[in-house]
Amino acid sequence: MINDEVLDQSRVYISNTMKMLLYKQQPALIQKVDFENDKTFLEPSLLAYFNEKEGCEFPDEMISEYLQGYFLKKEEIQANHTLNHFDVAYLPEIGYVKKDQKQTFLPVVYIEDTSIEILRYPIPLFKRIMDIPEETQEYYDGLHEKHLQTLTNAVHYIKKSNPSHFSLIEKCCRRIIIFNTDPSNSNSFASRKANGTAFFNAYQEDYDEVFFIDDVAHQTGHIILTSLFFDPKTIYKIDEQQDVADIIGKPDHRIVNVLIHALYTYYTTFLCLDSCLENNCFTEEQKREAMARIGFYLGKYRNDLKRFKVVEEHFSGLENMFTEIGQDVVNSIMDKYEEMEQKWGETVSTYDYKDQTYNFNRSKFFEVNSF
Repeated sequence: MINDEVLDQSRVYISNTMKMLLYKQQPALIQKVDFENDKTFLEPSLLAYFNEKEGCEFPDEMISEYLQGYFLKKEEIQANHTLNHFDVAYLPEIGYVKKDQKQTFLPVVYIEDTSIEILRYPIPLFKRIMDIPEETQEYYDGLHEKHLQTLTNAVHYIKKSNPSHFSLIEKCCRRIIIFNTDPSNSNSFASRKANGTAFFNAYQEDYDEVFFIDDVAHQTGHIILTSLFFDPKTIYKIDEQQDVADIIGKPDHRIVNVLIHALYTYYTTFLCLDSCLENNCFTEEQKREAMARIGFYLGKYRNDLKRFKVVEEHFSGLENMFTEIGQDVVNSIMDKYEEMEQKWGETVSTYDYKDQTYNFNRSKFFEVNSF
C-alpha cells in the first residue's frame, strides 16, 4: 500500500524544501542546527511558519525561537515572539515557558510509549490554520486532562492491533492537538500547512476510545498521504487541482486530490477499527459503536468510489491519472472497500442511520438502534 522507501524519499523532499527556504531567509540559523538531521526540517512549526508568514507577518525572530530546541549548542531560552494569549510559549524539543522566564514549567508531553506529542497550549503559528473563534481557544489544558487516558488507550490499541500501520502514523505524525468548538466552526482536520500535526475536535461529550481510534486513523491518514504526495508530480499525471464537479457533472465541492484523500482516510479508518475489533480491544457497547462507524463509512466510501469511477473513466483509466506509486494507493483503496463490504456489509445493512450528522454521532445512533 504505502511503500516505506517511497515515503522516506518524499519526506526527504519536504526536508530539503524547508532547508532551502530557511537558508534563503536566515542562513545563520542553518549553522546552528544539524543540517543532516531531517527531523529538524520536518518540524511542523517550520512548515507552518513558511506557509503562514506572509499572511500573518511573523517576525524573523519567531522561527529562531521555535527551532532553538534543535540547536547543536544550547543557548539561553528565548520566548518573546512565540508567546500565546496565555503568555505561554511552546518550544519544540524544549517544552513550555512562561513570559520572562528562562526555564520550562512543563516539559514536552508525549503519548506514553510513543514519539507522538500532545500540545498542551495553543501556539500563534496555528491560529489562522485552526481558524476558530478566539473564545474557544481556552481549551487545551482542560481537554488534555479530560481525554489523555482515553486517547492513550486508543493509540495503544492501534499500535497493538496494526503495528505496521502504526509505524506509518508514528513516522509521519509528530503532534496532536485536541480542541473543542462547534463543528460549524471546524471539524477535526489535518493541514498541509502544518503537516505532521493532527487536530481533533472533541466537541461531543461521550467520546471514548472508539472515537479516538476513528479520528487518529482519519487525520493521520491525511498526514501520511500528504507526506507521500507532497510533490504531486511523483503521484499524478493529471492536474490534481481539477474540480470534481466539472468532471462528473454533479455538485461536488472537492478537487481530485481531496477526493483521493477522502478515499484514503476511509481506508485507514477501516484498517484501524477492523483490526481493533479483531483483537478484542473493546467492550460490548464499544464493539457495536465500532461496527456502527464501519457501516457509516461504508456508505460514504461507496458513494465516493462511484464518483471516482466517473473521474477514472473521464481519463480512460488509472494509468493515465497516476504514476505506479499512485496506482498502488488507489488499488489498495478499492480492494479495502470490497473486503469491508464482504465482511461487514450484511451486518451493518440492518442499522438505522436516521438523523446522523456529517460526523458520526454515537448518541443519535444508539437512540434509534437497539441491541
